[in-house]
Amino acid sequence: MKYRMKDLENFAAASNCKTMGDAARKLGISQPALSESIQRLETDISALVFYRSRSGIQLTPKGRLFLERVKNLLVSVDRLEIENKEENVFGGQSISVGCHQTVASYTLPVALAEVQKVAPDFKIELYHDLSRNIQAEIQKGRLDIGIVINPVRNPDLIITRLSYDVVRVWGRKNQKEADTLILNSQFFQTQSILKKWKNRPQKTIDTDSLDLICRLTGKGIGYGIIPTKAVELSGLDLHPIQGLPIYKDEIALIYRPEFGGTRAERLIIDSLKAAFHLPPKVRTYV
Repeated sequence: MKYRMKDLENFAAASNCKTMGDAARKLGISQPALSESIQRLETDISALVFYRSRSGIQLTPKGRLFLERVKNLLVSVDRLEIENKEENVFGGQSISVGCHQTVASYTLPVALAEVQKVAPDFKIELYHDLSRNIQAEIQKGRLDIGIVINPVRNPDLIITRLSYDVVRVWGRKNQKEADTLILNSQFFQTQSILKKWKNRPQKTIDTDSLDLICRLTGKGIGYGIIPTKAVELSGLDLHPIQGLPIYKDEIALIYRPEFGGTRAERLIIDSLKAAFHLPPKVRTYV
């Protein structure tokens, strides 16, 4: 029978807790996700490992016996990981990472350079789309991990705040009032700014390329509605137009609770966090 390592780890951790809720908090996952993990394990071994009651959980005789075997297995796995050579961190595992192309431009070069130092055998698949689509793919299990702008809170996901950004209106230095806006109308941030902006220019140039918006703005063709990090990435001498609406973005790392069980997965998580200059331990919430 093939067991999921994460299910075994969840079972071992839960065995030291009085309730599933306590165990879920200890593991940093949602209670439904933990319950699903334990039920899957019980199906795999065709036996109950916990008695469940209103007062909490208690190991069954079969659960106590199975726990000793699981503990021995986890010790062996830990030793194996220590003995593994650095070049075998991924061991053929491929990890899919999703984020918007602009976000990828200022995070992935830094993050993957760190991954390569530790794991020359790294194997990454990149997926670029709007943040809302990235989150949907992660929730469906089609992507492993992603950097998402303004994620929607979901109890089935681990969401870690990485940084902030500000979307605002930009122009050239000393530029006269423009009669054209250059923007991506699909962005919620853009729509929010336009709703609050009275007497805004009615002529627009719509494109899904933030780099092109920056360059057109840099040529003085119009005002651009652009995230600050995209302007910094462009290297162009653009200046924020004062007195106009802005939108503050939250940038977050998101993944499912079961992700992070292997050395390769933990390395990806830590490297993406490090790309935003965060300390190793940051607050996570669901």
